Amino acid sequence: MSDVAVTWAKAQECVDANGRRDRNAKDVLKTLAAWADASGEVWASVPVLAMECDASERTIQRGLRALKGMRLLHDTGKQKLYLGRLYPIYQMPLEEGHASTVRRMKAEREARSWGDTCVTPRPDLGVTQASPQDVTGVTPRGDMGVTQIGKEITQGLKPTSSACARKAACEAWASKAPERVAPRPVERAWLSAIERSGLSDDRLLASVLAAVARDPDFGRGKAMNLDRWLDDGRYEAWLPIEPVEPVAMAAGVWAGPAEVAVMVAQAMGPDAVTSYLAQARWDGVRRMVQVATGMALERLSDGAGRALKAAGIGVERMAAGGARHG
Repeated sequence: MSDVAVTWAKAQECVDANGRRDRNAKDVLKTLAAWADASGEVWASVPVLAMECDASERTIQRGLRALKGMRLLHDTGKQKLYLGRLYPIYQMPLEEGHASTVRRMKAEREARSWGDTCVTPRPDLGVTQASPQDVTGVTPRGDMGVTQIGKEITQGLKPTSSACARKAACEAWASKAPERVAPRPVERAWLSAIERSGLSDDRLLASVLAAVARDPDFGRGKAMNLDRWLDDGRYEAWLPIEPVEPVAMAAGVWAGPAEVAVMVAQAMGPDAVTSYLAQARWDGVRRMVQVATGMALERLSDGAGRALKAAGIGVERMAAGGARHG
């Protein structure tokens, strides 16, 4: 047992990709830490963890998967032989995160004291009041482009195309393996992959969408963490031999954004661009593909609907008096 590992585990924040706190994962982490050595290396059987957490074995397994997705537990690839059975050996990243609850509380207090939620200093402290009428008891957020209090908006700043591509990739991956997506590690791995490979954000996104749509590992519950998938260069196997955009756009069959043609071609093949987008229209305001026939609506929805939805793009059928939603 390592007091260092236990203290570290108690201080960590277990939050999934959607920002929700996972109490089950936190319980598993604290219980597992009681078995760790001073370096954070640990092994334990699922039945033992289930008994100590007073939970089912399935709940423990779900908690272990969540911890791996949060990067709070790493597979070492090593195994422990005990009573004729092999158990996986995990590594807790003790050098990352908060070392203790006290340090975490101190860090959070310092973050809050930056001014976006703290009481405005008074004149007797030598600082100008927030308003001449002295009606502002709290300094409003937003002076540096940060989200304003009570509003999910920013100070006129729009996300970059790279950020939009990363978000679409995370949403697509999370649609099948939500526990395998951690936005901050994905951002680091994404930028590293772009720099290392020289690919555009659109092409890297296309490879992610293709893997989500066709990789059998997702169906078997063996999907990798998206950031590790990027770090290992797994996207190379899902890239088209030739860029899809020039092929799709040179034929003049689609007047909308190239990313739509890329996603359709990746999910259904290049011929689908000609077959289903040739007579389609693009509604840029609503980000909607408007197809001419019911068959095109059905085929696009079944074949590329998940990828398009992840990118915030819808599909509907044009009607005589307008468009009909599919």
